[in-house]
Amino acid sequence: MRASNNPRTLRPPPPLPIGTRIGSFELRSVLGLGQYGYGYRVWDTETEVEYVVKEYLPPALARREGASAIVPRRPEDAEAFAQGRRAFLVEGQMLAQVRHESLVHVYGSWEENGSAYMAMDPVPGRDLRATMQARGRAPREASLRGLLNELLGAVDALHRAGVEHRDIGLSSIVIGPDHRAVLMDLGSPRRLAIVRGASGDAGPREGFAPVEMYDSGRSLPRGPWTDLYALGAVMYCLMTGKPPPPAPQRAGDSKAADLRWTARLRRHYALEWLALVQWLLAPQPQDRPQDVSAVYAALADPRRLPDALRPRRRERVALALQPYRRWLWGLLALLILLALAFATWRLWQAGRLPGFAPPPRW
Repeated sequence: MRASNNPRTLRPPPPLPIGTRIGSFELRSVLGLGQYGYGYRVWDTETEVEYVVKEYLPPALARREGASAIVPRRPEDAEAFAQGRRAFLVEGQMLAQVRHESLVHVYGSWEENGSAYMAMDPVPGRDLRATMQARGRAPREASLRGLLNELLGAVDALHRAGVEHRDIGLSSIVIGPDHRAVLMDLGSPRRLAIVRGASGDAGPREGFAPVEMYDSGRSLPRGPWTDLYALGAVMYCLMTGKPPPPAPQRAGDSKAADLRWTARLRRHYALEWLALVQWLLAPQPQDRPQDVSAVYAALADPRRLPDALRPRRRERVALALQPYRRWLWGLLALLILLALAFATWRLWQAGRLPGFAPPPRW
């Protein structure tokens, strides 16, 4: 019987021992094992600076041999493991050229122990999911606009360097002590697996990935608009407390595709802001903003939104009257009662009310 290669059922490989030298670094502690590799806290003994190093060690494809060596789990896994290692190395070298204050700083990648490693700055803070749970309430629109602006800058820096993230979600965004958002998961083997088209456990984050990241949307183009969908899903989740419905469901169901904003959201967020999020979350790639500059333009001037999404005067009037709807219904009922009373009085005056004698004439 063939052994399972499901990383959930495989015994996890051991981490490198504390004190191991990785490149020019000394391993100080193990940060944890992700779905596709270990993260370590390391120390540069020459500069006396702390860094984080990621190790390419996908349990489904590779295992630890001895204290440090990494080898393919089975002979038939050798090619897939080598492809992932090459992608990891190339991306590390590309990311070393990208700089942005809302993007984790990657210093480069190298081969060692039969696998690959990537060094980057440590980022203190907690991810957006933990931050949202700690807050206990939805952020204000001004906070969301500021967050989106920071993340757009990071994504734009990646896109200009020819890199797409394709795995943005709440856990890939860290809020630091200075309250600035930092985009993470660069060079993560899970993300690289997604870029290569893997599905299943390595597949897209449900709710945060557009339809083109799923098997059902393989024929659709991928590009900057792919990351913009994920940013829209992050904004949606922060406002509603849950991610939007899965993209394949939204692409195949017109009712699911139409995000119906609740009355509460319409009271707390401007219609233009909700329309922008709706634009980012368009099910089909061609219906979304095609690059970061289009989103910046719509943030600065709502007239740059697509005509079909731009708020209409009727919506604005309805929204303005919404807080007074009970009073308006009460007023309407009173007017109807007054009209009925007046009509009854006129009929009585004219003697045309059955069963009632008209008033005497003097």
